[in-house]
Amino acid sequence: MTMLADQSLPVRRDRRPAVFLLAVLGLGVLSVLSLRLGFRPLDWPSVWSAFTDFDGNSAAQIVVLDIRFPRLLAALLAGSALGVAGALIQGMTRNPLADPGLLGINAGAAFGVVTVVFALGWSDPRQFVWVAMAGGTVGAVLVFALGGGAQASPARLLLAGAAITAFFLAMSRAVLLMSRQSLDVYRFWVLGGLDGISTADVQGLLFFFVAGFGIAIVAAFLLNALMLGEDTARGLGVNVGLAKLITGAGIVCLASSTVAMAGPIAFIGLMVPHLARPLSQQDMRWQVAFSAVLGAVLMVCADLVGRLPLLGGNMQAGVMAALIGGPALVIMVRRSGGRAL
Repeated sequence: MTMLADQSLPVRRDRRPAVFLLAVLGLGVLSVLSLRLGFRPLDWPSVWSAFTDFDGNSAAQIVVLDIRFPRLLAALLAGSALGVAGALIQGMTRNPLADPGLLGINAGAAFGVVTVVFALGWSDPRQFVWVAMAGGTVGAVLVFALGGGAQASPARLLLAGAAITAFFLAMSRAVLLMSRQSLDVYRFWVLGGLDGISTADVQGLLFFFVAGFGIAIVAAFLLNALMLGEDTARGLGVNVGLAKLITGAGIVCLASSTVAMAGPIAFIGLMVPHLARPLSQQDMRWQVAFSAVLGAVLMVCADLVGRLPLLGGNMQAGVMAALIGGPALVIMVRRSGGRAL
């Protein structure tokens, strides 16, 4: 009888590591292609020699190292950060429509940047990060306070987020009307562009991204319990208030760092967690990991497609992310009958 019982319970293999590895490999292939392709495609020897035997007189190698490689690094960081931030905020609020752009974080960060550009004349993304983080934190605190705090419902959070986002956008526009310099800087990244990103810019913001990812890893373990309900989480020994604080810190750090570097890109954080959720099997640790990779894939793909001759070679990555991801999200929801939400 025991042998029959054991034979009737086949062991299911966990396919998540294999799927994750395939996603990482796909991201690697896409990243290599992004170095070669663009408005003017380059040959493989030029791409390879740019890293192994750099020639300062080679225009192709200069394009690879000074333009395309920094853009690739920025796209990888921004896409991963927004994907992870979206997964965290949806897991914390248990709201599939939550997104840093919908809950006031991106708008608050953008207002902070516009303010210092107007008041202090700053123009370096490495200077933006602190004020972007402060503005994002203020936006998040106001949304959660207006939404009901710890007892906030998804609907109230969305309404509060819409109100705070509208307020910060109105304030930003008021500042821009008073300053042409602020308007010029703001136009550079408001659509989520990676133009003009340098390796120094990425290095200057790398610490904040790494800190955000580190916090996100800790938050993912805590959110697994919170997703069972706050009472159940408390029964498991989780400090619910501390878990939300840690999660919120990770969200603000990742979203604000991205705004400081690439502008307020709102769509990736909403869509990517829906793509990662079926692969993660309701485990937040895997959902954060898949969201990081899929967010990077979407951002690199958006930047690459925007640089192709078909679109004139200068379409902003934030616009392309919405154009690529929007139909994909609609198709996914229609095929699942709304169960993905």
